[in-house]
Amino acid sequence: MNGEKTVATDEDGTLIARFLSGDATAFDTLFRKYQDYVYHILYGIVGSAEEARDLTQDVFLQVYRSLPRFRHNARFATWLYRIAVNRGVDAARGAKRWRFLPLVQDNSAKEQSADEMTEPEFAFEKQMEQKFIQDTLQRCPLSHRDILVLRYYRDMSLEEIAETLDCSLAAAKVRLYRARKVFKEQYETLYGAPTVTARTKEDADATQAVR
Repeated sequence: MNGEKTVATDEDGTLIARFLSGDATAFDTLFRKYQDYVYHILYGIVGSAEEARDLTQDVFLQVYRSLPRFRHNARFATWLYRIAVNRGVDAARGAKRWRFLPLVQDNSAKEQSADEMTEPEFAFEKQMEQKFIQDTLQRCPLSHRDILVLRYYRDMSLEEIAETLDCSLAAAKVRLYRARKVFKEQYETLYGAPTVTARTKEDADATQAVR
């Protein structure tokens, strides 16, 4: 995994250097590479497909203007996701209302076999699990929603979350612990037991917390 991130970082650095030297097509490549990730983060925070698309454009416009000031000692993806989270949170706060969180594709489904994914029971269970998560996240405060989206929608590690939210690892652990606690309480109030996805993530987080 670290090797893949290093390769991606090197590729991004090359693209950024090309863009700063006047090659506009390099930015188009960065946009195509990351637009879906940014969209899903924003979609998870604001809960509106149309608004998430508009905000995605806003984020990349900000990135376009800010790239000359990008610190190359940071990962481009982390910097980009931080901008997306901040933009999504600002937009959600400005709306002054609770949003219904979207049905974001679960990447873990890609790991299932083709036969499993075509089974009606499997499709129904995945749809219902995602709906339960949506309903629960809608009831979580915005202050918890951003870190939950990064953890459960983008599958970020605690280290990556800390870097993206520009906080210490200890602060990220505390924030995630509190957010998960609120999520669990809300979920159990609505549905009883936590989802399989949430329990798996919770076990992984608990393991890291005691290290």
